[in-house]
Amino acid sequence: MYDIPIISRGRIIAPGDDAVEFKGRGGASFRAPDPHKHIHDLVLGNPVLLSDLNDTPVREIVDFLAEAGKRLRLEDNPYLQESFALALKAGGLDEPILRGVYDGLPAMFDPRELTEMADRTIGIDYLDGWVPARTPHSNVRVRAIGTRQLHITAGNVPVVAALTIVRAALTKSDCLIKSPSNDPLTANAIARTLIDLDPNHPVTKHIAVAYWKGGDEFMDSQIVRTSRIDKITAWGGMSSVKHIQKFLTPGIDLTALNPKYSMSVIGKEALASDTAMDEAALGVAVISGFYNQTACANTRIVYVESETDDESLERVVEFGRKIAAAYKTLPPVMSTPAPAPNSDLEAELEAAALEEDFYHVEGDTVDGGVVISRFPDRVDFYDRLNNRVVNIVPVANLLDIVKWCDDTTQTVGVYPESLRDRLLDPFALAGVQRLVALQGGDALQLFHEMHTLPPGMPHDGIEPLRRNVRWVIDHRAPATAAAVGMAAE
Repeated sequence: MYDIPIISRGRIIAPGDDAVEFKGRGGASFRAPDPHKHIHDLVLGNPVLLSDLNDTPVREIVDFLAEAGKRLRLEDNPYLQESFALALKAGGLDEPILRGVYDGLPAMFDPRELTEMADRTIGIDYLDGWVPARTPHSNVRVRAIGTRQLHITAGNVPVVAALTIVRAALTKSDCLIKSPSNDPLTANAIARTLIDLDPNHPVTKHIAVAYWKGGDEFMDSQIVRTSRIDKITAWGGMSSVKHIQKFLTPGIDLTALNPKYSMSVIGKEALASDTAMDEAALGVAVISGFYNQTACANTRIVYVESETDDESLERVVEFGRKIAAAYKTLPPVMSTPAPAPNSDLEAELEAAALEEDFYHVEGDTVDGGVVISRFPDRVDFYDRLNNRVVNIVPVANLLDIVKWCDDTTQTVGVYPESLRDRLLDPFALAGVQRLVALQGGDALQLFHEMHTLPPGMPHDGIEPLRRNVRWVIDHRAPATAAAVGMAAE
């Protein structure tokens, strides 16, 4: 049994006589203070109390986060060690993958990356002060002001906790994190590390972390009020987003990072030779298999440029076999066989295998596999594909794929690169948010390149930092502005 305290702006509230036991996913259990009794510890009623963080220069915030990052090494941090142990039981990632994720936490606090993130998405000048417009409008100034934020985080990958804390700090915002049941301790561990570093730092004093059950109407009705919250970022399933929408009123802005579905597009060149097929198969294995297909960016459907005659389909089937074989070659830090079969998905695969005129199935839900459509349409259970299982769909014209794209289509893997320019604009117009390369032939390099973006890039088609501040205009009479020395840049 794990004891998880509430973190309340520099204070640690440990489970006591009012402790409540919660069941995490995967059979893990933990105790926490009764959140119903700590509403006022979790919210910031008076927004003017954000003035201390508002007055702190971004440079000092970055320095503080960077120092915290040095303390987020798993081997040295007892809070992260406890979080890691619980995440192994409650989450869906095996030990080698989860260890790799935790080992990447310090890099998320790199000071150069944080500085560029703040400057690129918002502008440090706008965070640190009032910026005048250019002449002849220098009597008008603009500033980005921090807000009171509720973050309902996802637990499929623990980096979400670190990303949430970084984004809140860089926007000079007060942040309440509702931890997920499959990762109830990572945000807590990072917040406790900040407390050890300096409990009175303005960043530390504006972070609260707690767990309460999803769908708890009392908690949500008490917290989601204009007197307590300005912005909500909700990760996760549609049910959680729909639930929180019930409490929205004018004055509260919701950013819904809904579940996304990702895919890969493979040109006919991949089927032209065994060498090209091997390269494309490894690319698909990497993009669908990393983190064991628990992330939104994982491919679940692979569209292959191919006709549907018997000879063409035999090449597609051979491509599927190579993908299934490539899963077994992936490094454990990236992907592993599932600890147990997915019984529901296994049943779907078994049913598909019986319909030989329509589908061909290779592999399983432990080592990974493929279900190949013999006609140009995806399986009806495409949104439940996991455990490194993909659906391969032959299409004669790749531009026809646009009809399956919308704003839930996050990442598209492309092979070969010569295909990209033909697809880029149509896919962008249809709602696709990112295209990545599958060409390269080295699993770790492909994985690294897929996850390496310049700081401050959009997330799911939006700029979360820019959206989570309030933009305020100071519009003075020209004569008054001149008198106080306001000038254009």
